[in-house]
This record gives sequence, C-alpha cells and structure tokens, in this order.
Amino acid sequence: MATIKDVANDAGVAVGTVSKVLNGLHVSEENKKKVEASVAKLGYQMNYYARGLRTNDTYTIAVIVPDILNPFFACLVFYIEKELYQRGYKMFLCQSQKDVEKEVYYFKQVYQNRVDGIIGVTYNESEPFLSKDIPMVIIDRHFKTDICCVSSDNFHGGELAVEHLLAGGSSRLLFIRTGSKLESETLKRGQGFEQACLRQKVAYDMVDFGDDSDSYWEAEIFAYLKRHFQNGRLMFDGIYTSTDGLALAVLELLRQMDIQVPRDVQLVGHDGLRRMNRGAYMLSSIAQPVEEMAVASVENVIQLIHKEQVDHLTILPVTFVYGGTTRKV
Repeated sequence: MATIKDVANDAGVAVGTVSKVLNGLHVSEENKKKVEASVAKLGYQMNYYARGLRTNDTYTIAVIVPDILNPFFACLVFYIEKELYQRGYKMFLCQSQKDVEKEVYYFKQVYQNRVDGIIGVTYNESEPFLSKDIPMVIIDRHFKTDICCVSSDNFHGGELAVEHLLAGGSSRLLFIRTGSKLESETLKRGQGFEQACLRQKVAYDMVDFGDDSDSYWEAEIFAYLKRHFQNGRLMFDGIYTSTDGLALAVLELLRQMDIQVPRDVQLVGHDGLRRMNRGAYMLSSIAQPVEEMAVASVENVIQLIHKEQVDHLTILPVTFVYGGTTRKV
C-alpha cells in the first residue's frame, strides 16, 4: 500500500506539500495537480480514522442553515457538501427554521459531537451561545466578536438593480425588504439601491415589512401596493426586492392587480434562483455566486482549523441575470 512518502517522491514535492493537498489547504496549482496525479497513479488511500486519532480531529464540519426548503440555502448546502467531500471532510447538517431555541440546541449538539468547525447562516441573537473554541465561518452576518464572514457584494447588487431598471425605462423605483434587521451584509442591498437612486436623481421609495417569518407581510405588501395604485396604474414602474422569494410573491400580487410585468412594472429580485437550481432563472435578479461563497466558507473554516490567518470579511462579486421580469435593452 502506498504511503504519503511514496506520493511525495512520485510527485517530486515535499511530504508537507502532499499533506496540505490532502487536507484541502492552499498550495500552488502546479503542485496540487502533481500530488493529485500521484495519488491517482499510486492508488493512495488516506486512513481518516488513524489521522483523527493522531490529530484529535473528527474531520466533520457542522453546517447550520435556517431552512433547506429554501432554494438558496439548498443550493448553498449542496456546494458546501461537495467542497467538504473533496477535502476529506464530512458534513453535519442542521436547520434552525429561524427558531432561536432550536438554533441554540444545535450549537450545543455540534459542540458535544466534537466537530472541527462550523459554517453557519443565522438570523437570531445567538452570539452569546457561540463557542470561541471552535473555528467558525458565518455567511452574511456580523458579530461583535471577531468571527470570519463570507458574503457577496450586496451594496453593488442594489446599484446593479437600479442600473438595469433605469436602462429598461423605469422612472420611479421601489425597494421592498423583509427579513432580520440584525447587522449583516444583506442590509447593504437597500443602501446600494438608495445611493444609486440619489446619484441618478431618480424618484424612489423604500419599505421594510420586517421579519419574513411573519405570516402577515404578504398582506401588508398587497395593501401597500393597492394604496399606491391610482387611475389604473401603480405609482412605481420599477421594483427591486431583497430576495427572489419576495420578488416571486410580489410578482403574484401584481398579477392579482392585473399589472403586467415587465410591460407596466419591471421587477428585479436578489439571489439569482434557477428553476430546480439548474434551469432558467425564475426572474430577473442579482445573482449571488453561491458556489464561490460555499468554497470560500469551506476554505476559510479549514484554514482556521489549522490555525492559519484568514480575512475577517470575504466579499465576492454579484451579477445581473435576465429572467423575463425586466425589459431587454
């Protein structure tokens, strides 16, 4: 049976370089390819049980998300698991359903099960329950303590939405938001929208309907739109929403009001959701780089496990995608 030294000799690199590749740590692309080729050639098999005993690691990462029924989180989890598997790690998946008690319960469970690290998405006041002893990467949120955050360029997403709505002929814009108001990168979507509107000197309104776990927000949005419907027309001809899920709900409300999209009103969401996460875009949207966010989260948490330095904040670029709810220019 081939050993790690055999792989190093065959690849012409140091044993430490082989170890880094096997543990998913950064090495040059050239050395990575050499090691991977030698592993395949020699049929090298890593003994994870022995490795765990030797290093006191479990090679398990806990992933805590609000809801795996949500297409965005489902897609995120898919890519996190894929990247963890490629790096020799297992995933311990938990969904909090935005319930703070359930989230705290899962944090306690993952601590008791000796996971090596945590990748989390949380919209709760859960910081008092976080352990400083376990490396953690949080997606989108900011905490008072120095916890690594991975996100996309939400501010530019708001700017892009305004840019494309104006390019399609809209002249009065509306930003609709639901969700947690805790400090996070996602709040910058509205900030980018507002700054772009001010810069372009375009009329705009912004409304926030609170936590999207509240069952009343859809009725409140419908009432808001009806109040701004005069002489057979909506006062706004361009709408940007904080998520694609919210945009799809608004799209249905507009249809109930017999408002045609994009003829009468253009609509831009935020997330870039596809049908079944693989097909056509469900609507025009600001697409987050979900796979890149997953890879960066895994990369950062593994580096933290190995006590390497990582950036406190990683911001990845967003793009506008056409999905039929804006006018083609």
